[in-house]
Amino acid sequence: MQVAIYTGKDPGGKRFLSTLERRIEREEIRAWQVRRRSPLTLVHSGDRYASVRVTFTPAGTRGFAKVAREGKLGAFRSPEPALVATIAGTSQVDRVLGFLVGMLTRHAEPLGVEGIGIPLTE
Repeated sequence: MQVAIYTGKDPGGKRFLSTLERRIEREEIRAWQVRRRSPLTLVHSGDRYASVRVTFTPAGTRGFAKVAREGKLGAFRSPEPALVATIAGTSQVDRVLGFLVGMLTRHAEPLGVEGIGIPLTE
């Protein structure tokens, strides 16, 4: 499952990624843990959702091009989002989607998020 993330003044998403990582490390955002830094991969801190990963892929990378080429952005391919968050796991993906959207909306201003889109193509 993908989430298109639009950042107005940060077209490559670099500021978004560094701010998100920093806020998690400072425990300003406590519900998430960093699993990998490149590409930034998060897991929800609840034990129940530990198997679900959220990977952020910036525009202009191979991973982003692959998602776009496979048609997983649906109606959100134009205008192109700055990042795509891919949620992958065996179960509970829909619950983690809710947590991700909540985090993105609650912290929209410091992260620079201007909009999100959830393609329902799959």
